[in-house]
Amino acid sequence: MTRPPCRRRLPPVLMEDLVEEILLRLPPDEPAHRVHAALVCKSWLRILHDSAFLRRYRSQVGALLVTPERQWWALDCRHHRVLIFHIYELVELIVWDPITDEKHHLPLPPHSDMSHSNGAVLCAADGCDHLNCHGGTYHVVFVWTTRHGLVVDGEHVARASMYSSETGAWSAVTSIAIENGSNVQMVKPSLVIGDTLYFSISQDDDMHMLKFDLGGRTLSVIVDTPGMHGAIPMIAEDGRLGFVAVLDDSIYSWSWQAGTHGNSARWVRQWMMDLVPLLPNCHRKTMREVIGLVEGTQTIFIYSPRVGIFTLDLKSQQILLRAC
Repeated sequence: MTRPPCRRRLPPVLMEDLVEEILLRLPPDEPAHRVHAALVCKSWLRILHDSAFLRRYRSQVGALLVTPERQWWALDCRHHRVLIFHIYELVELIVWDPITDEKHHLPLPPHSDMSHSNGAVLCAADGCDHLNCHGGTYHVVFVWTTRHGLVVDGEHVARASMYSSETGAWSAVTSIAIENGSNVQMVKPSLVIGDTLYFSISQDDDMHMLKFDLGGRTLSVIVDTPGMHGAIPMIAEDGRLGFVAVLDDSIYSWSWQAGTHGNSARWVRQWMMDLVPLLPNCHRKTMREVIGLVEGTQTIFIYSPRVGIFTLDLKSQQILLRAC
């Protein structure tokens, strides 16, 4: 009589109390570890959001975590600070240091009838290596468009102002017209290259880049990212301004080339990568969008409404984190 084939025995499930003790030892200065842990399974996610667990974790790490309300939106995270915005009250910004739990409340710059907005927080200390920016001076750049009124011949007006923690004041508001009623996207991350800050601007199925000069505190627009809606700015392989975007089943990288010998500046495609061989079956034939990146690296975050978020290393072409 032939014996039935042996079934492979599944590893035992960790007891919930043991999992909690493991999660309590996640380093507070590496928030990405908590994100990765939350994506392991639903039970781990439930533990990480449990109020009793959060109280224990805060008691161990010095109240580093906050419980965000739904109407608060994290606009930016850079140089050990998080920039938070109340999307309904339109009254203030909060600069939060998640390590020290120090919070600075900033009134918004003078504005009228705000429609869409974005912002960035940056270390302002001269010569800082950004390895330990806690307690130092910082800048906040806030950009927005208007909903009504300031629209002339189909153009919206984008405005920007920069806050200095050293002076405790906002700079004079600068503005620029944007064709065809474009709006600054709130959900896309900004990018810093040298003394310049870049934001994505949506316009139907196209994208532009809004450029803010940190030294001169002026605005300008780089137009026409080539038919790529949902693009995010990032540093291209040649060190210049670039962007990445997903179109159908491929991801594209473009670089901004300055004009030479009478030629105008333009976007030049760097490469195209087929996503299908890289993704598990559950990620195929679904809508995908680049939603963020780890600044200074080639790591991006891609979102699909059906399957969640996964991380892609563009250099190695490897999926680092899957959330099927």
